Amino acid sequence: MFPSVEPNQAPDHIRKYLDPAEKLVIYTRFHWAQLLQPVALIVVGVFVTIGVDVSQSVSTGNAYGVAWLLWGLWVLWTVATFWDLRKAMALRKADTRTQLLAAVIVAAIAYGLTWLVQNKRFGVGGMLLVVLLAVILWSLVQIGEWADRYFVLTSKRIVVIEGIIATTVRSMPVSRLTDMAYRRTAMGRALGYGLFDVESAGQDQALKLMNYVPRPEHTNLQISHLLFYSPKPDPKNIVIGGQVNPNTGNVSLTGQMDG
Repeated sequence: MFPSVEPNQAPDHIRKYLDPAEKLVIYTRFHWAQLLQPVALIVVGVFVTIGVDVSQSVSTGNAYGVAWLLWGLWVLWTVATFWDLRKAMALRKADTRTQLLAAVIVAAIAYGLTWLVQNKRFGVGGMLLVVLLAVILWSLVQIGEWADRYFVLTSKRIVVIEGIIATTVRSMPVSRLTDMAYRRTAMGRALGYGLFDVESAGQDQALKLMNYVPRPEHTNLQISHLLFYSPKPDPKNIVIGGQVNPNTGNVSLTGQMDG
């Protein structure tokens, strides 16, 4: 049996979501690699923003064009990160009302920034600063959410606890797990995390994909052990009886085990 602890020995922020009958097997934050993208957005954003602001004094030449090109690529990267590309691609299959709403929102933001610059409410530098501050704010929220997001494995359930203000607890009983796979990218192998894809017997699943799970081999073994481990019986009382057939000499035994 893999090591486990009683629920009352778990940290308070984990214990309150566990049943007293559950054994706690794993509890951990998701891998810190989840923070690489938010932190990289901040660092790259600071450099490209400074580059564009400095190039404003030149306004011509290759340096000016390159600075704006790099800033534009950073903005595209930021938008792709803010708004998952899979969700953006899903807009192609969305209804007309949803597509129109998304187009109006994007156009309104672009028009607002253009109007502010043209009417000199603030200059190009101010616009760049607003964009950078928005990215920094979003990145800080992501860091805060990572710090309060936990992967928990008990003797009965897989649980994900997340949320800074409003907490969401998603779980799947191990007994209903019908299929599981985990994948590791080159980065995941180098840093030590993986993505778990789980399937349950029901159609509606609270958990499906769990990325950035640390120590995936160990976690995979733990879950497999819970699925296939059969504890040895612990009998409390065994009664054995029997009788001998006087004609044939055969012996028949009967037994009863409680526990």
